[in-house]
Amino acid sequence: MPKFLFVALCLAWSGLNAQQPVSWQTLAGVRYDYIRKSGQMFWYGKPTFSPEVLALDGKSVTVTGYVLPVDLASNLYYLSANPFSSCFFCGGAGQESVIELRLKNPRDRYVMDERVTFTGILRLSTQELEVSYILDQASRTR
Repeated sequence: MPKFLFVALCLAWSGLNAQQPVSWQTLAGVRYDYIRKSGQMFWYGKPTFSPEVLALDGKSVTVTGYVLPVDLASNLYYLSANPFSSCFFCGGAGQESVIELRLKNPRDRYVMDERVTFTGILRLSTQELEVSYILDQASRTR
C-alpha cells in the first residue's frame, strides 16, 4: 500500500507542475468590445474571455510563436502567432494574436521573427494599456 500511495503522489505532483500546450486557436477565444472613455482620444478593446481561456489563467503553459522585440532597452518582447509582416501591429491580425513576454532571465535576447516555444505562467489582462495575454516567468523551452 505505501508503494501505491507514493506512486499516486508522484503522478499527482507531476500533473500539477506540467506545462499545458496552448494553441493560438484556443487563445482566439476572446471577444473585444471597443469603448472610449469620456475625455479620452483612443478606443480601448475590453476583452471577454471564453471559458476555455479563463481556465488557463494562472496556469503553466507552453506556446510557440514568432518573437517581436518591442523595446530592447526595457527588455520588452511579444510573442506573436504571426511573423512581423502580418502581426497585430503591422498586419490584419487581432489583439489576441500576441502575448507579452515577461522573461524569467532578463538578460535573454531574441531576434525578430525567431520562432520559439516559451513556457511560463499565463495571465489574462483587462487593463487598458496592456495586451490581453501576459506570460510571466517566460523562458525558452529547449
